[in-house]
Amino acid sequence: MFHRVRDTGRKKTRLPPWMITLVAIFSVWEAVALLGIVSSNQLPPLHNVLLTLVQLGGTPFFLARVGQSFVNVAAGVSLALVVVMPLALLVGLRNRLDEAITPIVMLVGALPDLAILTLLVTVIGRGNVAAVAISAFSAFFPIYFTIRQGVKEIPIDYFHVASVFKAGRLDTFSKIILPSIFPNFLTGLRLSFKFSWNVLLAVEIIASVAGVGSFISNSIQGSAHSLTYGLAAIMTVGFLTILMDRAFFERLEQRIKRWR
Repeated sequence: MFHRVRDTGRKKTRLPPWMITLVAIFSVWEAVALLGIVSSNQLPPLHNVLLTLVQLGGTPFFLARVGQSFVNVAAGVSLALVVVMPLALLVGLRNRLDEAITPIVMLVGALPDLAILTLLVTVIGRGNVAAVAISAFSAFFPIYFTIRQGVKEIPIDYFHVASVFKAGRLDTFSKIILPSIFPNFLTGLRLSFKFSWNVLLAVEIIASVAGVGSFISNSIQGSAHSLTYGLAAIMTVGFLTILMDRAFFERLEQRIKRWR
């Protein structure tokens, strides 16, 4: 028989695996650049990029672009929630409605994203309204399918008990449906934020919509010095995404697990 051995001593402080991987990648990057394996015009040294990143952190123009993209994503995800939440709940509770709507949603979701999003930019324009619409469109699908699945996974016995105790619709929603689907809701929100952020950056780069994506595009297409700025901007986006995921979504997820 095998038994799990518990370490009764002091816990060792260890770096997260993802951080170890990141340090390894950065080390290879710095070594390749300093040894001249790749020209600095094609791959600037990591320390130059990090210094530029710090410099960009104090640049109002760059911070305004990052803030603009972030606000557009947040507004788009919020708009998608307002539209999708009631629809996904109804679809999850009504099979006929599910059969009528979900195939259409799947069909639209299977269409090429960038083609549709570029079309949105052409129709609406290149302003913040287009950016919010793009973010909302990208956030629609993960929120829809996760909430729909969460509703369908609620045991039917829960609704029978609610019926026996003559619970009203509001009580059924607040005490049965909402607590049951909240983990799925959080997963959908987490995925929608990532998808919307990535798609919006891609559209900003391709269609020159104002934001951090267009800043990256303009930097990369310039000189080697501008490439350093572009890579620093990309790293900034990556760090912000990780920070949002770890500081907000992961903590909220842990609280929900303790609550459940």
